[in-house]
Amino acid sequence: MLPFTADVLFSNFAQYNRALWPLPVLAWLLALAAILLTLRPVRPGDRVIAGLLAAGWLWTGYGYHYLQFATINFAAPVYAVFFVLQGLLLAWTGVARRGLVFHFHADAFGWAGLGVTLTATLGWPLADLLTGHGWESVRLVGLAPGPTAVFTLGLLLLTDGPTPLRLTLIPLLWTLVAGATAWVLAIHQDLVQPAAALGVLGLAVWKNRGRRAGSSSRPTPPDQAGRAPASALGERYGSASRPRYARTRSSSSSALKPGASVTVPRKTNR
Repeated sequence: MLPFTADVLFSNFAQYNRALWPLPVLAWLLALAAILLTLRPVRPGDRVIAGLLAAGWLWTGYGYHYLQFATINFAAPVYAVFFVLQGLLLAWTGVARRGLVFHFHADAFGWAGLGVTLTATLGWPLADLLTGHGWESVRLVGLAPGPTAVFTLGLLLLTDGPTPLRLTLIPLLWTLVAGATAWVLAIHQDLVQPAAALGVLGLAVWKNRGRRAGSSSRPTPPDQAGRAPASALGERYGSASRPRYARTRSSSSSALKPGASVTVPRKTNR
């Protein structure tokens, strides 16, 4: 049994949003801006997106779980620790080390990632409104844990190269916790969380396998003269591919040591 009901939970969100107004509007606009940066990348855009994700997780961990949700749920401080940890991981990987490159590609992974992010940004508050909850109690990306976790998973699917699976672990775990809570409280729109997270995880594994297979089978590019690099020749042909004149030249040059006398025939005058 949970120590709160669905009505108490949404009342808790309403108090939270009223206390933060107009920050919910700004958070919603920043989430849309992050999506736009994946469609039209700019030079600092990757670090901006990673910074927004990190800030959303850090604030949700401290501002919501620790300060607000803890008033109705004794387990909220534990959730806060994991959310803060996720925020630090995103800040370290995407901002400090610049290890995340976000770019939409018109393939299955790109369309799926874009659909997940739009669902978290637009679909979530719309679903809350359609189920009878007012504007004050809607849950938004960057402020509420559910939309933030799903939004993060969608953006990680939009990264260039292999998706960093280590960054999907905490969002995935939260969607499972939120899905179980939604099942008990009969919050039907929240049941999409674990389904979306598992779908993103499956696509991410598929994407990573395809990227690794493509990189391993890609041939080594030739140099400017159209020849393969020496390392590629050595791997393909072995040491026998070295030209014979190299050994002959080295052996002949080693015979002429410094200080050795060389006999020069004299020219005879007749």
